[in-house]
Amino acid sequence: MTEPTQESGDLTKVFGLLSDIRATLEKQNDVPSTVATAPVEVHAQATPAPTHSRKYMNADEYHEVRGELRKLNRAQLSAAFFKQLNREDTGIPLNAWVRAGGSQVSALMAQNPDILKALDSSGASALIRQDLEPILYELYVKMFPAFDRFTKEPANGLVHAYNQITAYGDAKFMAELGTVTDDTSTYTRQTTNVGILGTRRGVSLKSQFAVMAGGMAYNPEALELQGGLRAMSHRMQKTIFEGQSTDSSGTGSNELGLYDANAFNGLRSILNTGRAKNVDPTNATPEDMRAAIDRACEEIQNAGGEAQIIWVHPHEKVSFDLQQDKNVRYMNSFVDVAPGVVTNAVNTVFGPLPIASVAGDSISTYTATGTYSSNTVRDMYILDEGTISLPYLGSEGPTVLDIPLGISGQLTHQYIVFGMWGHAVKAIPFSNKVRVKQ
Repeated sequence: MTEPTQESGDLTKVFGLLSDIRATLEKQNDVPSTVATAPVEVHAQATPAPTHSRKYMNADEYHEVRGELRKLNRAQLSAAFFKQLNREDTGIPLNAWVRAGGSQVSALMAQNPDILKALDSSGASALIRQDLEPILYELYVKMFPAFDRFTKEPANGLVHAYNQITAYGDAKFMAELGTVTDDTSTYTRQTTNVGILGTRRGVSLKSQFAVMAGGMAYNPEALELQGGLRAMSHRMQKTIFEGQSTDSSGTGSNELGLYDANAFNGLRSILNTGRAKNVDPTNATPEDMRAAIDRACEEIQNAGGEAQIIWVHPHEKVSFDLQQDKNVRYMNSFVDVAPGVVTNAVNTVFGPLPIASVAGDSISTYTATGTYSSNTVRDMYILDEGTISLPYLGSEGPTVLDIPLGISGQLTHQYIVFGMWGHAVKAIPFSNKVRVKQ
């Protein structure tokens, strides 16, 4: 008898889990609780069957499914995604999804040429694949764990407006029958653009036939969608850390960050204050990176903030670990950053803080200004995550628009993966950065 392989065991687990949550995934196809009244019988005609209507998955159902999927690793999530993608009886009409999401979603979607094309198409109906969204979300945060850690909040317009605190005011002791002293926090009014991030992916019918004819056991559409998801996670995290949408003089090589009028401002320029710290680990006598991090944390604590995490480029993560190898043992110092993402911790005034690396070039080098002028540096970001949010419109995670074969006049099945997000930093003194000389 053939022994079961690890791969077959993983697939069995995935299919079992999908079976458990199938009812929730397919609630969008439920028969409504109220149906059309049956007509009076005339000439013994049969009573028409009730009209079926797909149902919009609400937030509770969405989070219920995500909670189950969170138990899977990336390979198991990919297997679940491939299986669910092949189902052809799922999805809700685009106009029904827009109505459920509110008129602001319709207004934003109308600005996107790709989605507008689907809205205006005749002869076929584009579908929102809500059944794929929870799986895509979990795959997305495995590639980009910072996205899962930032609070998501519904945006309050095409541009999200919020109050940014600069001082929290004061309170005073008083006599037994004294009058309470009035005081307020100090705020500045800020806005963030809610940008539309998307990619259109598809595979020609000829390519699909070629895969089947060659006997290859993979789904080219699913591979393209996962590639699109990786591209979106890269662009989103790069913009969060070093984007610029208000100052057109921003570039990838200066402290403002790369300018994109359709995106939003990132942490490189937002945290460019006199409180930022500098460190040179390349010096003949290398400066201590842990000390620089702790000094930056000290500034946060003095302002009343409480940092929870440090995000760094992989090079800084390796450099930090090499500096500390002679001082610490890592056997019991690992912490969870996000589901399935583990790292070690840094000893700071806040206690152990996870130091997590961000894949790729999302935190890149630039020429510093101010006190560290003309040096080539790269940032380490120390964040009070409770004061940072990602305002969104539509869905808080990536959404999939399924455009049927032939809708564009070409023999191509296309998908648009998109999301609408902004970036709100509501208390700048509660976060900080360290410039690391390269």
